[in-house]
Amino acid sequence: MRRFFLPPHALAGNRLVLTGPEAHHLAAVLRLNPGQTVELFDGQGKVHTALLLAVDRDRVMAEITATRHEQPTFASPLTLVQCLLKGKKMDFLVQKATELGVHTLAPLVSRYCENHGDREHQHQRWRRIMLEACKQCRRATPMRILPVMPMNRFDITAYVHRLVAWEEERMAPLPAAALAGRPGPICLVLGPEGGLHADEVAALRQQQCATFSLGPQILRGETAALAAIAIIQYLTGSLRPASITPTSVETAP
Repeated sequence: MRRFFLPPHALAGNRLVLTGPEAHHLAAVLRLNPGQTVELFDGQGKVHTALLLAVDRDRVMAEITATRHEQPTFASPLTLVQCLLKGKKMDFLVQKATELGVHTLAPLVSRYCENHGDREHQHQRWRRIMLEACKQCRRATPMRILPVMPMNRFDITAYVHRLVAWEEERMAPLPAAALAGRPGPICLVLGPEGGLHADEVAALRQQQCATFSLGPQILRGETAALAAIAIIQYLTGSLRPASITPTSVETAP
């Protein structure tokens, strides 16, 4: 069943009206018709089953027939602190981080960043990419994307685990036992294409961040991020087989 994003303003009682890109995708791209059933997620953990009533190119009306709650809870939510990568590499990383269950993305500007685009435009594009990835992977709660900020403004103190993947680290592996044995919010920091400056690493270490190595090869920025995310999500249980059971199902009258 096809899944779409439901903005809060589009819902009134059991009826909804989709406009804009979601309506265009449903009507003009997928060519769905009245009488067909779709799913819509509201970004707050609710997934609605809805019957299409009217389908125009830029406006879709539907009636909700059932609602269920899909809110998986993880003991160790992961925040990816990614120093900006160039061009479409950040787009790619937003998509894959969403699919891998990253809770929050914090894009930062560090000394060696070469990404100087329009920040508002970037944020809007990343959100569109993230929502498309949610629909594809059937994630009900979107990844949170913070505004771009300088590295020294990001508050890392709230995290139980503070990790920095650093290409100059030669000895320390990722602390697997600590991650698996001590639940709590995780902050994962990765540098841009040029890596982190030694002063930036020193400042992170002063905030009790632990540097670790991803192996002897020098990985591209997006490769390092995905490798580290996947390992951490596996160790903390976020990549285990799905065990989500709807907490409740509301059938519309």
